Amino acid sequence: MKSIIVTGAAGNMGQAVVKRFAEDGHKIYAALGLGENSRLFSESPHAASINAQFLNLTDETVSEGYVKGIIAQDPAVDTALCIVGGWQPGTLSETTGYELDKMLKLNFYTAFNIVRPLMEFFERQGRGQFIFIGARPAINPSEGKNQVAYALSKSLLFRLAEIVNDQGKFKNIRASVVIPSLLDTPQNRAAMPDAPAGEWVTPDSAAETIAFLLGEKGENLRETVIKLYNQA
Repeated sequence: MKSIIVTGAAGNMGQAVVKRFAEDGHKIYAALGLGENSRLFSESPHAASINAQFLNLTDETVSEGYVKGIIAQDPAVDTALCIVGGWQPGTLSETTGYELDKMLKLNFYTAFNIVRPLMEFFERQGRGQFIFIGARPAINPSEGKNQVAYALSKSLLFRLAEIVNDQGKFKNIRASVVIPSLLDTPQNRAAMPDAPAGEWVTPDSAAETIAFLLGEKGENLRETVIKLYNQA
């Protein structure tokens, strides 16, 4: 069984991922944002396998302390699923430095602040895996031009994965990026009531894809980018 850090655990995909891996008997370290539902996992039938903490992952010092605390408690930890994210619309002319900085903190720094201290530990133990959640606007300029801050911040996750994979080559350390098209969530259904939600990607299917990457069938994959688009 694995010991897995899941950031953004309170989000729709985060909850699906925590549920999926907790049901399989893995130990989950669920990072929740400040002010999020404190009872989210305490009432789960698998609560004993879920260690939930509230913290600000945009803070480098807080994040490093969180990672080092988990390592001290559980040296078997070998996986981090960096799922924290947020969205911001806006064309290039509409995007301010403030909005870009906000997206960088939410979509990139929350991952970077986990990767930096954890990568050092993975290198010492000779194994480790990261999963990042990309975004289609980050690789598709026709979509990215209308959500510039979001697209730019998500694009850095691809570069981070490349760096991890190069540094982790021959050390059994790898990073993968999963790119959902549009998640089928209550929020997105409310925002787009006339859209064909059946063509979107469910959080459960995203969790299954991540489970494949972490399982035996995915262990030979390297430098993996999965476009989880369904029909959207």
